[in-house]
Amino acid sequence: MSTFAKSLILSAGLAFAFSASAADQLNNTQWTTYNDKGQPDSVLKFTESNGKISAKIVKLLDPRAQGRTVCDVCRGKFKDKSLIGATVLWDLKADPNNPNKYVGGSGIEPETGMTFSGKGELKGDTMELRGYKGISLLGKTRVLKRR
Repeated sequence: MSTFAKSLILSAGLAFAFSASAADQLNNTQWTTYNDKGQPDSVLKFTESNGKISAKIVKLLDPRAQGRTVCDVCRGKFKDKSLIGATVLWDLKADPNNPNKYVGGSGIEPETGMTFSGKGELKGDTMELRGYKGISLLGKTRVLKRR
Protein backbone atom coordinates (compact mmCIF):
# COMPACT_ATOMS: atom_id res chain seq x y z
CA MET A 1 0.00 0.00 0.00
CA SER A 2 1.38 3.41 -0.93
CA THR A 3 2.20 6.10 1.62
CA PHE A 4 -0.55 8.26 0.12
CA ALA A 5 -3.15 5.48 0.57
CA LYS A 6 -2.04 4.91 4.18
CA SER A 7 -2.28 8.65 4.90
CA LEU A 8 -5.73 8.83 3.33
CA ILE A 9 -6.99 5.88 5.39
CA LEU A 10 -5.47 7.33 8.58
CA SER A 11 -7.00 10.75 7.90
CA ALA A 12 -10.43 9.25 7.24
CA GLY A 13 -10.18 7.18 10.42
CA LEU A 14 -9.18 10.20 12.51
CA ALA A 15 -12.00 12.30 11.04
CA PHE A 16 -14.51 9.57 11.85
CA ALA A 17 -13.14 9.11 15.38
CA PHE A 18 -13.21 12.88 15.98
CA SER A 19 -16.82 13.24 14.86
CA ALA A 20 -17.88 10.16 16.85
CA SER A 21 -16.15 11.39 20.02
CA ALA A 22 -17.81 14.80 19.70
CA ALA A 23 -21.25 13.24 19.59
CA ASP A 24 -20.36 10.75 22.32
CA GLN A 25 -19.79 13.46 24.94
CA LEU A 26 -23.59 13.88 25.07
CA ASN A 27 -24.43 10.20 24.68
CA ASN A 28 -26.34 8.83 27.68
CA THR A 29 -26.16 12.09 29.63
CA GLN A 30 -29.01 13.74 31.49
CA TRP A 31 -29.69 17.47 31.58
CA THR A 32 -32.14 19.63 33.52
CA THR A 33 -34.11 22.14 31.45
CA TYR A 34 -35.32 25.46 32.89
CA ASN A 35 -38.26 27.69 32.02
CA ASP A 36 -38.11 31.45 31.38
CA LYS A 37 -38.30 32.11 35.14
CA GLY A 38 -35.27 29.90 35.81
CA GLN A 39 -37.29 27.12 37.43
CA PRO A 40 -36.60 23.47 36.52
CA ASP A 41 -38.91 22.12 33.80
CA SER A 42 -37.81 18.61 33.01
CA VAL A 43 -34.92 16.18 32.71
CA LEU A 44 -33.79 15.20 29.22
CA LYS A 45 -31.69 12.18 28.36
CA PHE A 46 -29.47 12.60 25.31
CA THR A 47 -28.53 9.65 23.16
CA GLU A 48 -26.48 9.29 19.99
CA SER A 49 -27.13 7.00 17.05
CA ASN A 50 -25.26 7.10 13.75
CA GLY A 51 -23.75 10.49 14.58
CA LYS A 52 -27.11 12.11 15.39
CA ILE A 53 -28.16 13.27 18.83
CA SER A 54 -31.68 13.07 20.17
CA ALA A 55 -33.20 13.86 23.57
CA LYS A 56 -36.18 12.40 25.39
CA ILE A 57 -38.02 13.60 28.47
CA VAL A 58 -37.27 11.22 31.35
CA LYS A 59 -38.73 13.25 34.22
CA LEU A 60 -41.11 16.20 34.62
CA LEU A 61 -40.13 18.78 37.25
CA ASP A 62 -42.51 21.67 36.48
CA PRO A 63 -45.43 21.57 38.94
CA ARG A 64 -47.78 22.67 36.11
CA ALA A 65 -46.96 19.45 34.26
CA GLN A 66 -47.85 17.23 37.18
CA GLY A 67 -50.86 15.14 36.33
CA ARG A 68 -50.37 15.62 32.57
CA THR A 69 -49.70 12.26 31.07
CA VAL A 70 -49.94 13.14 27.37
CA CYS A 71 -48.97 16.07 25.19
CA ASP A 72 -52.47 17.27 24.31
CA VAL A 73 -51.19 20.52 22.77
CA CYS A 74 -48.58 18.95 20.48
CA ARG A 75 -49.20 18.70 16.77
CA GLY A 76 -48.69 15.82 14.34
CA LYS A 77 -47.06 12.64 15.58
CA PHE A 78 -46.61 14.07 19.11
CA LYS A 79 -50.30 14.80 19.71
CA ASP A 80 -51.71 12.83 22.66
CA LYS A 81 -48.41 10.97 23.24
CA SER A 82 -46.89 10.46 26.67
CA LEU A 83 -44.64 13.29 27.85
CA ILE A 84 -42.35 10.84 29.64
CA GLY A 85 -40.32 9.19 26.92
CA ALA A 86 -41.30 11.80 24.31
CA THR A 87 -38.48 12.70 21.93
CA VAL A 88 -38.27 16.49 21.98
CA LEU A 89 -34.99 17.00 20.10
CA TRP A 90 -33.65 15.02 17.16
CA ASP A 91 -31.08 14.99 14.33
CA LEU A 92 -28.62 17.26 16.14
CA LYS A 93 -25.10 16.65 14.79
CA ALA A 94 -21.68 17.58 16.12
CA ASP A 95 -20.16 20.51 14.23
CA PRO A 96 -17.07 19.12 12.46
CA ASN A 97 -15.25 22.43 13.11
CA ASN A 98 -15.95 22.56 16.87
CA PRO A 99 -16.56 19.48 19.05
CA ASN A 100 -18.56 21.55 21.55
CA LYS A 101 -21.09 22.85 19.02
CA TYR A 102 -24.07 21.03 17.55
CA VAL A 103 -26.03 21.92 14.42
CA GLY A 104 -28.86 20.79 12.17
CA GLY A 105 -31.29 19.64 14.82
CA SER A 106 -35.05 19.85 15.09
CA GLY A 107 -37.29 19.83 18.11
CA ILE A 108 -40.68 20.45 19.63
CA GLU A 109 -41.67 22.39 22.71
CA PRO A 110 -44.29 20.20 24.39
CA GLU A 111 -46.01 23.08 26.16
CA THR A 112 -46.85 24.91 22.93
CA GLY A 113 -46.54 22.14 20.37
CA MET A 114 -44.29 24.43 18.31
CA THR A 115 -41.64 22.73 16.20
CA PHE A 116 -38.31 24.44 15.54
CA SER A 117 -34.83 24.10 14.13
CA GLY A 118 -32.07 23.90 16.68
CA LYS A 119 -28.41 24.16 17.48
CA GLY A 120 -26.42 24.01 20.67
CA GLU A 121 -23.16 24.70 22.39
CA LEU A 122 -21.65 22.72 25.24
CA LYS A 123 -19.87 24.79 27.90
CA GLY A 124 -18.66 22.44 30.63
CA ASP A 125 -21.67 21.35 32.66
CA THR A 126 -24.05 23.71 30.86
CA MET A 127 -25.45 23.60 27.36
CA GLU A 128 -27.06 26.44 25.46
CA LEU A 129 -29.75 25.15 23.10
CA ARG A 130 -31.12 27.64 20.60
CA GLY A 131 -34.45 26.94 18.96
CA TYR A 132 -35.63 29.01 16.03
CA LYS A 133 -38.00 29.24 13.08
CA GLY A 134 -36.27 30.35 9.91
CA ILE A 135 -33.23 32.25 11.19
CA SER A 136 -31.38 31.79 14.47
CA LEU A 137 -31.41 35.51 15.24
CA LEU A 138 -35.17 35.32 15.90
CA GLY A 139 -34.95 32.30 18.16
CA LYS A 140 -34.90 31.50 21.85
CA THR A 141 -32.04 30.08 23.92
CA ARG A 142 -32.51 27.65 26.79
CA VAL A 143 -29.70 26.83 29.22
CA LEU A 144 -29.53 23.24 30.40
CA LYS A 145 -27.44 21.92 33.28
CA ARG A 146 -25.84 18.49 33.42
CA ARG A 147 -27.16 16.26 36.20
